[in-house]
Amino acid sequence: MAVSALVRLSEDKITRQAYQRRQDEIVLYNKKARDYEQMKQRAEQAEAENEMLRKRLAELEVQSKA
Repeated sequence: MAVSALVRLSEDKITRQAYQRRQDEIVLYNKKARDYEQMKQRAEQAEAENEMLRKRLAELEVQSKA
């Protein structure tokens, strides 16, 4: 019964198009989620590097005053 329903739906052009649009939306959503996670990781890494540089700069300022 389920197979025959799938066959009928796959023969319907409008249903196939709706299915394809939904699949495209899912792919795009997943790509955006991956891109967001990559950007978030890069931002966290950049912040950690900035913090390390701020500490090093503070150390150099202390050394230059001595």
